[in-house]
Amino acid sequence: MRTKNEEKWLSHYKALRCYLEANHQLPDKKKVENRGLLNWWKYNKKLFKTGRLTEERLELLRQLNALRYNKLLEL
Repeated sequence: MRTKNEEKWLSHYKALRCYLEANHQLPDKKKVENRGLLNWWKYNKKLFKTGRLTEERLELLRQLNALRYNKLLEL
């Protein structure tokens, strides 16, 4: 069973994945409605750099990153 924090993390992950699939880029920091997704992405990037992410989460973030760059190559 997942904890509340794990559910929240997955919720943010799914929201950012949907955003990337629709827009093919990270949210604009100047638009308030999507700033939370961008902040979530940047916070997790910071956790990665300090070695505080689990392998499962790291793999999911790598998938998001690949999604960003694969879409750019298709355009």
